[in-house]
Amino acid sequence: MSRQSTDEIKNGRVFNGFDYTLQVWVKNGVVQPCAHPRYMSQKMPCCNQHAYAGWHISNVDQRLVDHRSVPNPS
Repeated sequence: MSRQSTDEIKNGRVFNGFDYTLQVWVKNGVVQPCAHPRYMSQKMPCCNQHAYAGWHISNVDQRLVDHRSVPNPS
């Protein structure tokens, strides 16, 4: 038995669902905040989802591929 994905893909990226490559949940193209306790991310991000929360998925993909600095949205 295999898992049936309900992820929505747009332009080759996960637009709604779980991006297994980046290990983040995406809703409407935006990385969602993680649910880890705050103490886990005091010294460094606890996970990619915490590090990229609020970023549009296309900016995260671009930064990881190109190794460029992408400003964090305000």
